[in-house]
Amino acid sequence: MMEMGKLILAFAPWLAFWFISGPSILRLHIALFVAAALVIIMAITKLHKGAILWAGYVFFSFALITVVWLKNMWVIHHLGVLASGTLFLATQLSMLLGRPFTETYAREHVPRELWNSSSFIRSCIVTTSAWSFVFLANTMVNVVRLNYPNVSEWPFRTLEYLIVAMGIVFTSVYSRHVRRNREEELTTIDDRQIIDNPTTAN
Repeated sequence: MMEMGKLILAFAPWLAFWFISGPSILRLHIALFVAAALVIIMAITKLHKGAILWAGYVFFSFALITVVWLKNMWVIHHLGVLASGTLFLATQLSMLLGRPFTETYAREHVPRELWNSSSFIRSCIVTTSAWSFVFLANTMVNVVRLNYPNVSEWPFRTLEYLIVAMGIVFTSVYSRHVRRNREEELTTIDDRQIIDNPTTAN
C-alpha cells in the first residue's frame, strides 16, 4: 500500500496551492503558478500519475485561465469549493472506472503477482473511498465558509488541514495493517508448504 511520504508527494501541487494561497490576489496567483509547475514537473518525472494527475491538469489549467487571465471573481470566490470538488469527482470517477487512484501508487510497493488479488483491490477501494470522503468533507467546509463570509478564514483552513491529516494517518495505519496481514498470510503459506513437503526445508 501507499507509504506516507509517497502519499504526501502525490498531493504536493494541491498542498502547495492550499498553503500558499491566501487572502490576497497576488498570493493566489503565486499559489496557482507554483501548483501548476509542480503538476508538470511531477508528470514529467512520473512522480504524479493517474486520476490525481488528470485532476491537477484540469483544475489548475481552468484556474490559470479563469483566475489569472480572465480574473473571474465568481471562480475566485468559489475556488476552494472547486478545488476540493475536483478531487472528490476524480476519486469517484477512478472507482467507477475500476481503477481506484491509490492503486496506481500502491502497485509500487506490492509484488506484481498480487495486483489482481481480491485483498489488494479491496484495500485500494478502501483507501480511495477514505480520500473521497476527505475531499467531500473539505468541499462541504468550503461551502459553509461561503455562507459565513464575516467569519475569519483560519478556523476553516485549520479544519481542512485536520481533515487531510486524518486521511494521511488513516492511509498510513491501514496500509501497515494490510501489509502485516499479507506478510502473516505468506508466512502461513510457507509453513504449510514445509509441512506438506518436508524435503524442501533441507
